[in-house]
Amino acid sequence: MDAGRNFNVKEFVLGVGITTGFFLLVVVSPIVGFVFSLIAPLPIAYFYWKMGRIPGIALFALSFGLLVAVFQIGGFVESLPFFLVLGSAGIIIPEVLKRRYGIEKTVGLSAAGLAALILAILAWYGQVLERSILDIVRAYVGDSIKYSIALYEEIGLPQDQIDALRESAPEVAGWIVNHAAALFLTSTTFFIWLNVLGMRLFFQGRDPAFPDFGDLACWKMPDWVVWLVIAVGAMMIVPEEIVQIIGLNGLIILLFLYLLQGMSIVQFFFRKKNIPRYLRALFYALIILYQYLLVFISALGLFDIWVDFRKMNSPVKDTTP
Repeated sequence: MDAGRNFNVKEFVLGVGITTGFFLLVVVSPIVGFVFSLIAPLPIAYFYWKMGRIPGIALFALSFGLLVAVFQIGGFVESLPFFLVLGSAGIIIPEVLKRRYGIEKTVGLSAAGLAALILAILAWYGQVLERSILDIVRAYVGDSIKYSIALYEEIGLPQDQIDALRESAPEVAGWIVNHAAALFLTSTTFFIWLNVLGMRLFFQGRDPAFPDFGDLACWKMPDWVVWLVIAVGAMMIVPEEIVQIIGLNGLIILLFLYLLQGMSIVQFFFRKKNIPRYLRALFYALIILYQYLLVFISALGLFDIWVDFRKMNSPVKDTTP
């Protein structure tokens, strides 16, 4: 993917408009903002892949500059680091994709790059504010809980449940801070995974330079990972709080990986049963609204080791070179 390949002025202007529009939609309302924040890097990654490195970086820089101008007027300047991270993901993903790794390595390296950027921004922000990263995390968690409550209010959750959420907010915040490492890694990986799949939808089979990830509906974890689940589960019954916290952090990460395997199983049966796309979209929307479904899908991925839901006679080969 050479810098400047297939550069087109109209596409460049269109890319700036779409990217800036996505960024602005993130702050319009809790519901719209949540959905578009998940895929905000996708326009940058798309045009970066089509036009090359220099036009792609210029597209992001111009979009971010327009956002800075708008936010200075609207008073949202404190949100700019968040959009810097979102946009940077749109550069990191195609840079890793052009190396034509398998899906595991592509997502892993992209997530690692984004995580390193976020930690660097937090470290810099902490120096500016003269606060520790932990204090910044605590403040961010508190703001996120308030944002979530506002989201639930907007979608019409009963008022008694809203009040219960407000009362339990301090306990929830403490739990999140204790397990921030696992939540940070899993949310970053999910965010990257979602946008890599978006790029795959656009380019795989249409652009020979795009890596072939194979049939992701047949993707699975190595069977030996289940022993790690057993190990971290055992840590959770040790009568030491720090050991229990470490164990639960590990369990969250492993169950997230099995969630991805469960999603592959779901996709496998969607395809096998020819489920219409609108019903698939409805199912994924329900997952966002009713998070307890994530537990079911993670269990589906975990028990696939013994049940073999897809009746795969031999393990899928690792697609990573």
